[in-house]
Amino acid sequence: MIRKSLSRLPEHGGDIDVARQRFGRADMIDLSTGISPRSYPAPTLTAKRLQALPTQSDLDACLDAARRHYRVPDGLALCAGPGTQALLQLVPLLASDGTVWIEQPTYNEHAPAWLANGHDVSIAPTLPTDARHAVVVLPNNPTGRADYAAVEVLAAELARRQGLLLVDGAFAGGDTDADDVRLLEKLAQLHVLHLRSFGKFFGMAGLRLGFAIGPQEQISNLMERVGPWAVGTAALDIGKVALGDEAWVKDHQNWLSQQADHLSDLLARHELTVIGGTSLFQCVRCDHAAALQEHLGKNGVWVRAFSAYPDLLRFGLPGNGAAFSTLDQALAKWHGKP
Repeated sequence: MIRKSLSRLPEHGGDIDVARQRFGRADMIDLSTGISPRSYPAPTLTAKRLQALPTQSDLDACLDAARRHYRVPDGLALCAGPGTQALLQLVPLLASDGTVWIEQPTYNEHAPAWLANGHDVSIAPTLPTDARHAVVVLPNNPTGRADYAAVEVLAAELARRQGLLLVDGAFAGGDTDADDVRLLEKLAQLHVLHLRSFGKFFGMAGLRLGFAIGPQEQISNLMERVGPWAVGTAALDIGKVALGDEAWVKDHQNWLSQQADHLSDLLARHELTVIGGTSLFQCVRCDHAAALQEHLGKNGVWVRAFSAYPDLLRFGLPGNGAAFSTLDQALAKWHGKP
């Protein structure tokens, strides 16, 4: 199937104001985003730092910390932006004419970005013979699927077609960390761009910080389009410190893994079919997904539904005992249990 225009507005998690108003619950627990419920303990910034425009040295220091944290090979460059959302909207500007294949199901902002820049979008089950570019979300959002070997094959094929591959790693960095590093190394010589989200793993999505990793020429072109002062001083300062805090990162990876296992067990205990996930969310297949989302909302829990995939629900991490208990009780009511 080829799309040449967008038939509806993209949907998102995180629309918690809408959920609170819809269900009349100010105490709504937001599990719709896949953002870590535990945040990095950010350092306090002085008024002088908040007043200052970011300098080149501020940007360079944050990029150096990101290079070490993501273990970026020497041959690749980095670009910082105000979140991966902002960066992915610019990537189509770097690609030559041609159809882009976007693996499904996936994050629904990629197609609008490519369509807005004059590209046809294919959502065929596999790479079409006439597609020149491709987008893969790895790990997949919402299913959590992470087939690194398939991405290597795809990258080689697109190199043969002289096309661009975008690997959106917004949910990378937790339980897939070692695989993500290996992929960077294996694809370093190909025309591949990788995205990394700071806010999801570090639980600081409101800071708006993300990175693109790729060949120097493409990253230089991307930086020109990002423009000056795109990332604020606060984000660069906090990002530099957090990305360099190896002890906290390792502890947080372990914590996220435990939380994800707890969530998966809870969902399975309530007879929901978990089809995959990451250390930041779990995805279930359910015949009555819309009705279950409505039921959970009425009981103070907001989860992510997908109109394009009506049998899927994505659950973010509750993060603490009280939130797990609220979810547990809401699911028990769904099954008519006391």
